[in-house]
Amino acid sequence: MNKTKVITGTFIDGIASDIPSNNWNRMQWDKQFENFKASGIDTAIIIRVGWNDSAMYKSEVMKTTLYEENDLVKIILDAAEKNGIDLYIGLFDTHKHWLLNDWKSEVAINIDLIHEIKERYADSNAFKGWYMSHEGSMHFHQTKIWKPLVQEIKKFDTKRKILVSPRYHGRKYEPDRAITPEIHAKHFDYVLTEMENLIDIYAFMDGHVEFNELESFARATSEVFKKHGVTYWSNLETFDRDMPWKFPPIEWMKMKHKLETVQPYVEKIITFEAPHFLSPYSMFPSARSLYRRYMNYIQQYK
Repeated sequence: MNKTKVITGTFIDGIASDIPSNNWNRMQWDKQFENFKASGIDTAIIIRVGWNDSAMYKSEVMKTTLYEENDLVKIILDAAEKNGIDLYIGLFDTHKHWLLNDWKSEVAINIDLIHEIKERYADSNAFKGWYMSHEGSMHFHQTKIWKPLVQEIKKFDTKRKILVSPRYHGRKYEPDRAITPEIHAKHFDYVLTEMENLIDIYAFMDGHVEFNELESFARATSEVFKKHGVTYWSNLETFDRDMPWKFPPIEWMKMKHKLETVQPYVEKIITFEAPHFLSPYSMFPSARSLYRRYMNYIQQYK
């Protein structure tokens, strides 16, 4: 019998975009990383170091108006290293160029950022991978952004893994343009062919399909990824897309369903994202309750 997979990775949202900030300092991040280790998390992914006009540090490349004066990337790297957690570092979503299908401008600033990140953080033992922050969809063919950025990284870094987190283009993303699992698999057959030997891991967001459709999407995705020999993870969203506001912690029965549904199909389960939605230190009281229910649930598998 295969061992039940629990959540062993989490994104880290260091900049407020569509969820509010926890406003943590170094001490609070240290406590959260100690909690990661205690709850079985061995991988953390900074989803983006810059978004729109905000950044996690004062950057000569991003030149944002708003930034953390105490380098938040360094704080998180230090906390990861103390606790033996692998950290992936994301890039800059300008929230501008690529949304206008101006891929070249988005790529240009991120190529410069890649080299800035290398100069600032390459010596950290915790820095184990790169994250492509621009999420995939049927509207924006993300290989236009992913491909040149990954090719740039591979000029000087062939050891660190490269991760992306695309979506299933289902009814909760665009009700009028939802696609079938078969079309989804066909689309990613094209993507994996184009990105062969470039991206190591695809961690699909699970929140854009109905709960009763998740298994069919996971199965179809697993088949095409096995065909290409590429690693398939699940990005289990621990926030609730069904509520009238963005975004509360998810209801436990929904989280449990998603966790159990993907078991046969994926190699690893990560989440967006534990600090806000699955933590005893979250700003949301219901996230603390969700964390307790989840920890009680996984005790049976230890």
